[in-house]
Amino acid sequence: STANFRLKEAQLREEDHARDIPGDDLIYTKEFLALKPTELKRMRFIYKKCIDLDKDGKISVEEFASFLREPLSLCSFLRQIFALALGNFDTQSDGNKSPIFNLGSTLKAVSVFCMLSSADVLKFIFSCYDTKGYGFIDRVAFYDLLELFHPRHQDDRVHSALKEIELPADGTLQFAIFEDISRRFPHLLYPAFRVQEKLRQKFFGVRWWKRKLELYGIASQRVERDKKRENEIEIMERKQRYEMAEALHNEGREFFDVKERRRKKNRSTTPLR
Repeated sequence: STANFRLKEAQLREEDHARDIPGDDLIYTKEFLALKPTELKRMRFIYKKCIDLDKDGKISVEEFASFLREPLSLCSFLRQIFALALGNFDTQSDGNKSPIFNLGSTLKAVSVFCMLSSADVLKFIFSCYDTKGYGFIDRVAFYDLLELFHPRHQDDRVHSALKEIELPADGTLQFAIFEDISRRFPHLLYPAFRVQEKLRQKFFGVRWWKRKLELYGIASQRVERDKKRENEIEIMERKQRYEMAEALHNEGREFFDVKERRRKKNRSTTPLR
């Protein structure tokens, strides 16, 4: 459908474009989500009426946490959500070194985070501590992660889970192990998924985002099929070019061989004087 194509084209185009271009975040959000004018207007309204309460056109991570009714202890994770969408954002501050975000950057962060699948959210959490992309985190980082989501480990379920989790002897957690821990003890990382759920509820509702993800999945499959078809055509054309070149080469050799045979035959039949 037209919506599918709009979503596919926008996401592929915007994946490499406008990530770090100042002032382009609203355009990014509109095209990334293939928003209708009324939908973008609604996102603006929520930002102005529910997040930017002092009406100064900018918010802090603490204000974002207040909007979500999340504890301030979770602010470092919320910063990572903005960093995911904005890259290395400028640390404009009001004196406390807390980054400041305008309408565009906030809506872009919401859009990118809400479009992550559950598997993507898990990878995102892991990448917050595997900052160099080694594919593993150490024991200290894992405990820091739990401290972030469960300050002072006051949750009895966290204590119980830690007693059951057997960390590798070398003190490092590969992503596969991290994934298994998340599957066995989903409450350990639940706060991250809770943030996403709240954002989806506040912006359009969970069903709206799930529909967007379905459209994105359909569009991605179509892109993959198109790429596969293009590769097959390219391979076929390459094969045809090779066969044609080979045929021309063989034809040239046959022509040369015929001439050579005629030359030898003429030499052998020419009478000696």
